[in-house]
Formats: sequence, C-alpha cells, structure tokens
Amino acid sequence: MEFLSPIQLLILVLIVAALVIQIIAFKKGKFVEVDYSSNQRLSIAISVAAPLIFWAVFTTHYFLIAFGIAIGAACYQRKKWYKFK
Repeated sequence: MEFLSPIQLLILVLIVAALVIQIIAFKKGKFVEVDYSSNQRLSIAISVAAPLIFWAVFTTHYFLIAFGIAIGAACYQRKKWYKFK
C-alpha cells in the first residue's frame, strides 16, 4: 500500500482548509454575486483549463486533455460567480 508523502498531505490539508473557509465565508455573507461578460468568462475558462491541458501534453497523459476542456467549458457556461465584498 502506498502512503502519502508529507508534501502531498500538506497540499491536501491546505485544499480542505480553503474549502472549509470558503463555506464559512459564504454562510456569513462575505460574498456577492457578480455578472461577468462572455469575454471575462472565456478568460477564466482558459486560465482554469490551460494548466491542466499543458500538463497533460507534457506528461503524455492525453486523457486529461478532455478533462481540461470539460472544466473550461463548465467554467464558461457558469452564470453565477461570487467575489468577496
């Protein structure tokens, strides 16, 4: 059985902590809804999908290209975005 290295464990803990903090801030009303234009949504989608697609190409894990495109499309189609007040 393979165990997590300390770096992997630290990254996992940081991700979970960030998600918990985001949920708490959302419940306390620290976020407001934002309407982005289609160009802004497109730039968000590209910035989210590009690192995953580049990683897939450079590491020859080509199945991740479809995953990156799907994440980018989901970000572009999303209508409700939130930001801190």
